[in-house]
Amino acid sequence: MKKKIFLIIAILIAIPAFPSFEKGNEFYIAEEYRKASEAYMEVVEFGFVSAELYFNLGNSFFRLGDYPSAILYYEKAKRLSPKDEEILMNLGIANTKITDKFEVMPDVFFVRWWKTFSGFFSRDQWAIIFLCIVVVSVLCLAWYFLASTYRGKRTAFYVCFLFVIFSGTAFGAAVQQHREQTRHAGIIMKNKVSVSSSPQIDRQKFVIHGGAKVDILDEIGGYYRIRVADGSNGWVSKEDLAVI
Repeated sequence: MKKKIFLIIAILIAIPAFPSFEKGNEFYIAEEYRKASEAYMEVVEFGFVSAELYFNLGNSFFRLGDYPSAILYYEKAKRLSPKDEEILMNLGIANTKITDKFEVMPDVFFVRWWKTFSGFFSRDQWAIIFLCIVVVSVLCLAWYFLASTYRGKRTAFYVCFLFVIFSGTAFGAAVQQHREQTRHAGIIMKNKVSVSSSPQIDRQKFVIHGGAKVDILDEIGGYYRIRVADGSNGWVSKEDLAVI
């Protein structure tokens, strides 16, 4: 009964957002990108989250020449649909429009291999694979105890051991994908931002420009400690960036 009540409430809340989304699509087709972005933002303010919504919003801001906002919403869309080719392509194009082109610090080869391997499936897919392997491992364990011959027990032991390794790998890949999806990052929204050596102290370390993606390492009061792709880090005001 409670589930039905929650479903009804969710539907009632959702009803006002649907017209705004459709209006956004109509405005975008009519090349009225400012109105389209405003309509899509109304949907966002209702609390709706979807890759399509963020992608459309990113496209609207891109057409307006607001590249930091476009990158922000492309990144939000990417988190929800990390393998979507259109999202990745448009994000790549938007990144060519910004000032900063940081040289990414290369990973050690085995870290690079692990990230590539874990990226074959999403976090949820890896979790399902892990659970399936655990079930098979339990069956192999039962086989070991039920086997009546030494050869049967030995075979069951090695097969079970192999699946335990597989389960550990799948679990590690799921954790890796979870970290990627929940990575605390942001986009610099102002045209030019001075990165300081410490909060509230105007001692500039370097300058960063709008649209740059940064990792958020820490926060104190109204400041974030950030790190850019080349490893440089420092403090900026929370007003200078938007969290993905």
